[in-house]
Amino acid sequence: MSHGFAGNILRLDMTAKRATTEPLPDIWCTNFLGASGINDWILWNEVPPEVEPLNPENRLIFGVGPLGGTLIPLGSRTHVTTRSPLTGIFGDGNGGGFWSSTLKFAGFDHIIVQGKADKLSYVYIDDGKVSFRDAAHLKGLDMYQTNIALKKELGQDVSVAAIGPAGENLVRFANVMFDSFRSASKGGAGCVMGSKNLKAIAVRGTKPITVAHPEEVRRIAEDLRRKLDIRLSKGIASFGETGTTFLARHYNEEGCNSVRNYQDVVFDRIDDIDAEKFVREYVQHNISCATNCPVHCAHHWHIPSGRYAGEEGSKIEYIIMDAMGMHLGVGDLGAILHHQNLVNRFGMDATQTGTGIGLLMELWQHGIINEKDTGGLRMEWGNLEAIDEAVKQIGARKGAVGELLADGTVAAAEKIGKDAIKYVCHSKGLTEVEDVRGFPAWALGYAISTRGADHLKAHSQIDKQFKRDVSIQLFGVPDAGDPTTTAYKAKSSRYHEEFESIINSLGICMMHAQSLAIKSNPKERVHMAEYANIFSQVTGLPMTKESIQQSAERNVILEHCFNARLGITRKDDTLHGRWMNEPCPGGLGKGMKVADYLDALLDEYYTERGFDVKTGKPTRQRLESLGLGSVADDLSKRGII
Repeated sequence: MSHGFAGNILRLDMTAKRATTEPLPDIWCTNFLGASGINDWILWNEVPPEVEPLNPENRLIFGVGPLGGTLIPLGSRTHVTTRSPLTGIFGDGNGGGFWSSTLKFAGFDHIIVQGKADKLSYVYIDDGKVSFRDAAHLKGLDMYQTNIALKKELGQDVSVAAIGPAGENLVRFANVMFDSFRSASKGGAGCVMGSKNLKAIAVRGTKPITVAHPEEVRRIAEDLRRKLDIRLSKGIASFGETGTTFLARHYNEEGCNSVRNYQDVVFDRIDDIDAEKFVREYVQHNISCATNCPVHCAHHWHIPSGRYAGEEGSKIEYIIMDAMGMHLGVGDLGAILHHQNLVNRFGMDATQTGTGIGLLMELWQHGIINEKDTGGLRMEWGNLEAIDEAVKQIGARKGAVGELLADGTVAAAEKIGKDAIKYVCHSKGLTEVEDVRGFPAWALGYAISTRGADHLKAHSQIDKQFKRDVSIQLFGVPDAGDPTTTAYKAKSSRYHEEFESIINSLGICMMHAQSLAIKSNPKERVHMAEYANIFSQVTGLPMTKESIQQSAERNVILEHCFNARLGITRKDDTLHGRWMNEPCPGGLGKGMKVADYLDALLDEYYTERGFDVKTGKPTRQRLESLGLGSVADDLSKRGII
């Protein structure tokens, strides 16, 4: 077996309470790289379109990449893949924390969960030994309580992946959380985990992970650590100091926040919630979320005064500041932190929670719904009591608002009727809060994303950071660095779709990799091609800059094929709501709307990918060129291509 990997896949049959170990084939490692790529291959082969998301035969797949848990200082992430119960299509999420490296230290790179236990259970992995245990005492516990209870029961050195009450109650956007505060939020993996009666997977691991060329790996690690040194890089220093919270003000200046359910893109109370205020008044200390991460972008925070005085927590991302803040008209940073804690405790995706509540608030604003529809809750902008109660009802799947929103924002709009759906911005059933009307690369990325509207499947910071020189370095022209134009955005989207597949397959941090790719000094940048040598030095497996790009493309197209098998075509690669048809009200892209340019960008993207431009489907020729002949045969047999 190659180095870098633990070399094993753990299969958990919840129905039979049986654990089996399978070797991880080297060919999978070179073809799909690891983590998300191997997850994709397993999902394709084991979850045919006949298997619905909450069917016991759906798979819940955890994957850790070959760089996780090694000396390479780029974080260590867990990728979770399934068929999404929220959208019905491909679903995946990615989370930090120490669970990823601990799983490798216990001897496994991947876990495949199938079947359904007869009662609520948890799985304990102790240095490779696996046991299924009764979880009756954990039933109803929130995410923080579950983590505390299992550490008390098993020892403080275990790492815990768990679901909260939302997962138990099959909220369609329930997430899986690692070590209490890090989440794989997209796609509803926590709902699938709950449907299998699996409350948690607790892991202890002490086994070493070897690397093929220790001295060269040490040299690479030291070079990367220097490039990530917050004392030497202004951009990376901002992550180290504030995490992603600095983006709230940056995006306010550019005009891509979502304010009051996408009615505006500039928040008038940005001074009340910006990163400087967060660091100055709330942060206690910075912490790293993973083995060998030098950036420590997470924070332990404490609310010093006000309604939620004394409450503590860890980590807040820009997305939560928007989804549970600006999107709902909330300019109280303490309240946003409190609601982050509440959403985390229930174990739910904050974006879907926020867009659902935001929908009701706008419908209330227009008089489309009233207290009869909400069980007495006054869904007015910024109403903290209403937000608090709504989150609790969603997580419990109880009450008028909870029953309405627990299946997702699009489903809620369809239940309400009265043209409510026109107030929902989404793609393929997944909502997002960053406004993309004035940013064509991001709009295209949302539209082609295999899991629905999302900023982490094909996103670039080249445009939003005005990195024209990076565009020249990658594409030979500056155009990809111009945020509001359409030129080279399809080419950039294809590149970043593959780059992010490499990041998620190697098991490293998206923020680190994106930051290294746009450093001011061109000689300091780490682009997609550079990861080929890192992969080879760690694993001992051959990899060139051409072959790592091909592996990434294989992963990306495999996800598109999974969706094509479910009936997804070009008509689904689109956006809905204000994004599509209403001109952007402010910022750099004032007056722009996605309908004006998306079709042309899709034509360019499908041409770049070698897809059929009319249908948006992969072609047999493209699949066979990537060694995916069996995938082409399956799609052909079903009459899809």
